[in-house]
Formats: sequence, structure tokens, C-alpha cells
Amino acid sequence: MKAEEAEGLLTLHTLHWADELRDPHAEVPDLPGKVEATAAEVKMAMQLIDALAMEWDPESFHDSFRQKVEALVKAKAAGETVEKAEPAAEPTGAVDLMEVLRASVERARSPKDTGEKAASPGARAAGGKKAPTAKKRARSGPAAKGRELMALTKAELYEKAAAAGIPGRSSMNHDQLADALAQTGRDRRKA
Repeated sequence: MKAEEAEGLLTLHTLHWADELRDPHAEVPDLPGKVEATAAEVKMAMQLIDALAMEWDPESFHDSFRQKVEALVKAKAAGETVEKAEPAAEPTGAVDLMEVLRASVERARSPKDTGEKAASPGARAAGGKKAPTAKKRARSGPAAKGRELMALTKAELYEKAAAAGIPGRSSMNHDQLADALAQTGRDRRKA
């Protein structure tokens, strides 16, 4: 790996030949130009760095992975049986933070800014169109509700799961959250 500055950008090369590198301005057309930080921004950055800075004490850091491997090697050498490690957790779906932020800003806009009546959170769907009413959702059936849940982002599903009090939601991926919410809805309809 090699880090360098090229045309005002910090680049990192990892096992690539020079002919495999692309021009960042051609790949990202709206790449911002060179921007100078204001004095207030620099001051705030310095305060943040000072607040997070600490003395380096190498003795306080341990390579736990290496320790586990050494323990496994010693156990194997002693003739002990070694249990297989649990498989790694499935990756959760990536959340588009810009889309979540954009939706949050849209919900927070005042009626004066939009020229409309104030909307409650979730009252507007993407693109500014009105979301289906609760009556339509109720009549559309469980299958439509499942599709509706699958269309939500993981962050939106997580919020709904938190409101519904679904246990274990923090370790669930997108599909598991949608399934748990759909199950909660079915359980409520049965009761």
C-alpha cells in the first residue's frame, strides 16, 4: 500500500498497476474543488483533536487475535480438541446515510419553507407524494404489508422495530427486521 497526494486528493494504491487507476474527476463529476477551512472550522477541529488526544501507552494495547491463535496452537500441541469458531455474522445491508439525512431534513422542514401544511413524520413518501393512508394499508393485506416493509431502509425498519419493542433488533439485518415487523403485525391481528 502506498498513500500519496495527487492533484489535491489523497490517494491510496492497493495492489493496483498504474494503468488501473482512473481520473477521479472523470469518475466523480461533481467532485468539489479546493476549499479553504475558515478560522472557526480550524479552531473547532483543533479543539476536537485536543479533546480526543491521549498519551500513547503501548502496554495498554494487546493483540487479542494473536493471543487467541497462540492459545489454539498450544491447545492443539497438547492434544486437546479445539472447537470450531462460530461463523461470522451476516453483513447487514448498507444504509444510504445521505438518503436518511435528506428524508430527515424533509420531515423537519417547516410549512413556511415548503408552502404546504405541516406533515407528520412518514406522512410523505419519497418524491414528495402522499403516502398511502392507514385505511388503504389495512385493506391491502399481509402480502402488501410485507412488500411495503421490504421497501423501507434498514434505518427506517430499525426505528419501527424499536417502537414495537422487538428484542434483538440491533443484531438483525434488513430482511430479518422486515420479517420481525411483519410477524409482529400478524400477531397483533390475531389477538
